[in-house]
Order: sequence, then structure tokens, then C-alpha cells
Amino acid sequence: MPQVRIVYCVPCGFLPRAIQLASDLLNRYGTKYLKDFSVTLDTGDGGIFDVYVDGKLVFSRKAEGGRFPTVEDIAKHLG
Repeated sequence: MPQVRIVYCVPCGFLPRAIQLASDLLNRYGTKYLKDFSVTLDTGDGGIFDVYVDGKLVFSRKAEGGRFPTVEDIAKHLG
């Protein structure tokens, strides 16, 4: 039962990117896992755009040199 959490920077205007990633993940994996798959969005600041799968940090924009994650970046952690 994968649970994805996206933490995005509000002042930076990253909400559209967070929504797009969430939508892409739900479209691709929502039918695979049915009701056992969830994506949540949480607000932050300081340029954050982090993605967690089942509580484990799997992507950090800061650690990746400022790039944003792709669906494929997250998919490899969904099993």
C-alpha cells in the first residue's frame, strides 16, 4: 500500500508542479493499487520539493541540484 507525500515550497510557487506530479502518479498507479494508493501534498518553504514513499525520503530537489522529480524518479520506489 504505497503512500506518497510531496512537500513543496509555497512561497516559491511550486504548487502547480506538486499537483502535476501527484496527478501523474495517481493516473499511472491509481488503478494498479486501487484504494491502497495515496498521494498527499504538504506545504513548506525554503525551496523545498521533497517526495517521500512510505515515510522514506526518495527525492529531494536540493540534493538533486535544483531539478524537479519525474514520475519515473518516484516510480522506481513504488515496487
